[in-house]
Amino acid sequence: MRRRTVAGAALTTALVVAACGGSAGDTQSSGENPPNNPAATFATVPTTGIDTKTQTAPTDHTAESATTTPLEPAANVDLPTASPEELANGPSTTAATGPLPVPSVSLVKVAEFDTPVELTTRPGDARSFVVEQGGRVLAFDDLSTEVVLDITDRTAANGERGLLGAAFDPAVDRAYVHYSDSSGDTVLAEYAIDPVTAIFDIESRREVLTVEQPFGNHNGGELAFGPDGYLYLALGDGGAADDPERNSLALSSRLGKILRIDPKPTANTSFATPQDNPFVDVDGADPTIWSLGLRNPWKFSFDSLTGDLWIADVGQGDIEEINHAPAVSGQGAGKGLSFGWSAFEGSARFNTDQDDAGHTGPVVEYPHEDGNCSVSGGAIYRGNSIEDLFGWYVFGDFCSGRIWGYDPTSISGEPLVIELAELASLTAIAIGGEGELFALSNAGTVSRFSPV
Repeated sequence: MRRRTVAGAALTTALVVAACGGSAGDTQSSGENPPNNPAATFATVPTTGIDTKTQTAPTDHTAESATTTPLEPAANVDLPTASPEELANGPSTTAATGPLPVPSVSLVKVAEFDTPVELTTRPGDARSFVVEQGGRVLAFDDLSTEVVLDITDRTAANGERGLLGAAFDPAVDRAYVHYSDSSGDTVLAEYAIDPVTAIFDIESRREVLTVEQPFGNHNGGELAFGPDGYLYLALGDGGAADDPERNSLALSSRLGKILRIDPKPTANTSFATPQDNPFVDVDGADPTIWSLGLRNPWKFSFDSLTGDLWIADVGQGDIEEINHAPAVSGQGAGKGLSFGWSAFEGSARFNTDQDDAGHTGPVVEYPHEDGNCSVSGGAIYRGNSIEDLFGWYVFGDFCSGRIWGYDPTSISGEPLVIELAELASLTAIAIGGEGELFALSNAGTVSRFSPV
């Protein structure tokens, strides 16, 4: 294990992996061995009010034909007025003071699957549920594995497309899946499930929403119920490179956003929009938008103790980033926040035709060097089996396979990132059954974190 303190990073250009959010035309050879140097240089930036005066001369990535839709909420929009640090002062958010103990962990392979991309849980069920990109959801524990859903006839693993996420309703026997249809568009669908086995009732399928995808990549992936009981869906900016349609900061588009809905149908609609969503009363805005300014939020997670929102957003050609949105008394994390793309890639100025004001910067970023190129998030560990890992945010990189832990209590001082483990073709790090932490490899393995 190698302790890493965060310092300013000199950015180097690298290619973004297609399998976890790279741009159209980006390439990354899966058979290419990363450099022997296992270190990564991390940096942190202010969480609000990015100081553009400290930036070097920007590269103008502006497309000549692009139109600009600046972020200009109406005067009456319900937006957070305090900084994330001030918002974090609610009684349920301050979980610990630091620094945290430095953990030592190992990965133990527990199962094999076909292109696993996500792992989730069902309330009251000790099993973990794995999402295979080709179209299946499987429940597993130490004794058995069972297919609970097979929609391989509706989707296919094709680059960044396929079955990308699943979430179980915490209140009723329903589940939701996020997948790419035969046209490559995003579909969110609902199924009734057996209350005992969790097997999906194929005949009960109901389409909740669809989102047209202009390109074949940046489909996002994560689907999860938040602490408030609403369903959150992450979508990338639509794909290609450089946010060519300027979707991420456009309030009229669902692309480059985290959406928040009540998935239950109403008399006239297939789902309901919570009336406390931040842009409900903004003219021209899509009311389902919760957070914006994201490139390809492949994975996000809620801290089960505090309700804080953590987003691992895949970068363009230079920077990978981790975003943190504190909750207030366990609620509201990320409400109305912009995380900056494509005005910024990480803390670096990017598309100069996009407004540089009012964005929340990443708490941790790292450059494309030493084989790193595509961040795979990520969860705060709150389990019981690894005492010293409690409270750490664990994330990694698809290309290098390195897995790190970030101590969130070090955010006000010199942030601390340590190297924990390594797993090739890392697609996800997520909380599984009984609150334990798992790492998934696109090569087919699911491994559990264990103490050393």
